[in-house]
Amino acid sequence: MKINKNIILGLLIALICTLHSGCKNNIQPLRLATYTYSTNNRINNLKPLSQELEKVLNRPVHIESYPDVASFIEGIKSDEVDVGLINTLGYLLLSLDNKNMEPVATLKVKKDAIDNYKTVLLTNNKSINDLNALKNNSDDLSMMFVAKGSTSGNLVPRLLLSSIGIKSPENQFKKVKYGGNHTSTFSKLIEGKSDICAIGSNEYFKQIQADSTLLNSHKLLWISEEIPLGPLLLNNSLTDSDKEKITGLFLNLHKDNFTTLQSIKEGWSEAKQAEKFYPIADNYYDNFRMVNGNVTDLSDILDLFVK
Repeated sequence: MKINKNIILGLLIALICTLHSGCKNNIQPLRLATYTYSTNNRINNLKPLSQELEKVLNRPVHIESYPDVASFIEGIKSDEVDVGLINTLGYLLLSLDNKNMEPVATLKVKKDAIDNYKTVLLTNNKSINDLNALKNNSDDLSMMFVAKGSTSGNLVPRLLLSSIGIKSPENQFKKVKYGGNHTSTFSKLIEGKSDICAIGSNEYFKQIQADSTLLNSHKLLWISEEIPLGPLLLNNSLTDSDKEKITGLFLNLHKDNFTTLQSIKEGWSEAKQAEKFYPIADNYYDNFRMVNGNVTDLSDILDLFVK
């Protein structure tokens, strides 16, 4: 029986296509993840990065945005994340029981950056002029933090309060509240809904620059040192080759793909003045154990966030 060569060729092509498609479909996507802040899930901010990762690794990338820091941490612990971008508080919480991921890099601001990512402590109470007065009168004052998952609006102010003797704000203040986000927390202070509040310096300086009359309705009690930004996390199960490629991509974004770096920065207001990613390890965050030269109760404070 004479076999048509065109039929054989067609069958071979179909077989090759099927095999190629099957191999491609068996490649597991790299899971790139972060968390949602306010109304921004940051997925669009990470799309250019996902495209660069696809080129470098020659595999598809899936972007996931968890609803909040707590659920992001649970996703990491459930081994749902290969590459993660988390905030400082989130990493410190994760590091209490971290078996899946390691920090390899972070965005750092320029040496001459001014008030990039700090905490400000504010009051509308005319009798509170300094931290000593705050400590001595705390039982008559209401305190407002931003949100449970906020670094500059919850963790850092709690560390400050701990360093001056207010170890348990919920017990030592008349009342403790959360404002929801930095903008609304500041607005509620101005409206008299709290005596004290702590917010990120970015939002604070933006608000008073837009309306200088706000300076008449409150006082700045304290401003922190620059807060280290959260890390880039890589899953321990990634191959050494992939870890090297991913880390190299991030560390060279400022030279090789500035638009991708800029897109990442636009997703995090605290990264506004950052210039590039730097390599780090876990000990980069050790300075949270000291605030204003005083030892803090970091581990006890972190315990509050996991209960």
